[in-house]
Amino acid sequence: ATRASMSGASQALGSKPDTATSALLLPAGVFLLILTFLPFVYILPYYVNMILQASTIVFIGAHLSIPGKQYNQETGETEDKPPLEQMSRKDVMKFPIYGSCVLFGLYCLFKFQKDLANMLLGIYFTSLGVIALAGLISPMIAPIFGRVAFWNKTHEFEVPVVGPIAFNKIDLVCVLACSSVGYIYYTTHLWWCNNLFGVSFAIRGIEMLSLGSFLNGVILLCGLFVYDVFWVFGTDVMVTVAKSFQAPIKLVFPRGWDEPKEKQFSMLGLGDIVIPGLFIALMLRWDVVQCAEKGEKLSEGKKIYFYAQMTGYVLGLVTTVVMMIQFKAAQPALLYLVPTALLSALFTAAIRGQISQLIAYTEEEAEEVAGEEEDKKAK
Repeated sequence: ATRASMSGASQALGSKPDTATSALLLPAGVFLLILTFLPFVYILPYYVNMILQASTIVFIGAHLSIPGKQYNQETGETEDKPPLEQMSRKDVMKFPIYGSCVLFGLYCLFKFQKDLANMLLGIYFTSLGVIALAGLISPMIAPIFGRVAFWNKTHEFEVPVVGPIAFNKIDLVCVLACSSVGYIYYTTHLWWCNNLFGVSFAIRGIEMLSLGSFLNGVILLCGLFVYDVFWVFGTDVMVTVAKSFQAPIKLVFPRGWDEPKEKQFSMLGLGDIVIPGLFIALMLRWDVVQCAEKGEKLSEGKKIYFYAQMTGYVLGLVTTVVMMIQFKAAQPALLYLVPTALLSALFTAAIRGQISQLIAYTEEEAEEVAGEEEDKKAK
């Protein structure tokens, strides 16, 4: 997971996710693409578009995070997907503290050197956006090139600080194509370019990171609950940074082209998608583990915890929008998303009599179960 991007990142997606994982994955991707560009033709109420896009991103990212097999275009063989990058207990406990330091640092920077900060951070995040978007597109178009060695041969390099990176010529084609989007975004900050990069960041984050265990997820959500409430309600820091930061760290949703410029868009921070998304993905993998332990094939009807989480996430977003409209002010979305996420998991576990198993669940356990299943298949 630390292997920097191109082929390493693309392989984590898999060329074509197994339809057994979810037959809805491809339709969800098409639906998300339509929602992204729909405002050019018809503007949905911003809160409808926000809820639909955020929940679809979480759906896609969570399913791409499921361990399994992928097709290696270079060798023509099926291989294991790279393991997820797991967060430790210390990581999740420090996250809100580090996040607060970074947020306040950006606030001070924008107060004194706003233009310089946006120039440097804009270059940095635009570059990452190009790589993230290319990483999503590369495995989709790879089958077009077949198994021609010229296109599929992987090149590996060691980059100081970054570490090892691996890519092939298909990845380079995607980077060049996505660089045009990066140029348009950096020079114009058009909303649709922002959203292409934002969607890519969110899906990649949910897909490649693991909270490690249920308790880690609880700790992270509770810590960021306090973080979000404090910085939104207690200070003007969060809102100031969000409005000043010209980088694809949020999704923007058109409200109407005839509105005054400052009221043309509503926004949703990527953290309000990725953080709950990581927890939802963890619960989906918990569903996968339970199916594996029973020797059952994963199907939509077996994703009990996942769909309970998705329901809670949508309810949390709806509550956020209602509160935002009611009080005519920015709302810390995690104030509503964290309780719905935790209550959804615990309520589902209570009904199924699995409270203790859920609390004890770790990703190491999931890997062991997956390994046992592979051994059984091999025999």
